[in-house]
Amino acid sequence: MRKKNAFTLIELLVVIAIIAILAAILFPVFAQAKEAAKKATCMSDFNQVTKGVAIYTGDHDDRMCPSDTGSIGGPGWGFGHPDFVWAEVLEPYVANWGVYRCPSDPDATDQGLSRNPYGTPVPRTDPNLHYYWGSRSDLGLNYDFLAPWIVEPRTGGTYVGCTTIGLGEIAQTAGTVMFVDTIWDRNSATGRPEGGGNWVVEAPCVRDSAGQFLSPLDRLPPAGQTYPRWQNYGTGWVPNPNHTPPFSWLEYGGAWPRHAKRVNVAYTDSHCKTQAITQLTLGCDVRAGFAGAAWDGDQYVWDLR
Repeated sequence: MRKKNAFTLIELLVVIAIIAILAAILFPVFAQAKEAAKKATCMSDFNQVTKGVAIYTGDHDDRMCPSDTGSIGGPGWGFGHPDFVWAEVLEPYVANWGVYRCPSDPDATDQGLSRNPYGTPVPRTDPNLHYYWGSRSDLGLNYDFLAPWIVEPRTGGTYVGCTTIGLGEIAQTAGTVMFVDTIWDRNSATGRPEGGGNWVVEAPCVRDSAGQFLSPLDRLPPAGQTYPRWQNYGTGWVPNPNHTPPFSWLEYGGAWPRHAKRVNVAYTDSHCKTQAITQLTLGCDVRAGFAGAAWDGDQYVWDLR
């Protein structure tokens, strides 16, 4: 009598159990490998953008590219032309809008970024389309120290834009942040990032241990009748040590650890690396409202010292 080749129920259950165990082991490995590939692509994009900055500064007397070109009587930072954000200024030197988008950011797509500052979708024919793409770049510029926002009276009205520093003002180019991973907004209840990235990022501290503004902000008083006036989001970093709602997109000044709780960072000498958020606050007593102090100029990686 010929034997049947069918599996018994027990054999099938054993095979299914083995497959389930292998899947449980391998799926996290595959996910980690996929995220590692995204991080590597993002890092490559950071490198490409920093090379664009190097070419730009070489063409402009070694001055940093502007965070915003600004305008007289215009709508202000982030609202559209005649202002231009740094990604638009740099585009002729990079020639690839994709490098401003991190593949780990699910919103960094044409559709996801084609939105005005209020989140309303805009058509591809919108004259501000590239402005909106640039303002939601996943690379946030260290604008407080490299290209701080300013307001000042000028002929014909009030100028709202920025001033830029010369690279010669940076004492430690290998230790001064130029770009970090950023987010546009967060869901205040869940903390989930939304809307892409942000073209600028706040430094955690802007004063030294004596309470004095660090350069170049010492030349841009934020109050009184002296001009030009330094402008910012008004909050600095918004620490949330308990990680409880409501969540602010400025918890880390707009920076966001999207790579296994780490951020990609580009420095002003053009080298890039992945770091923990805590490494970005070394030498600085982080407090809300810029109330902390950058007490160690060698460790603090945001200012020009």
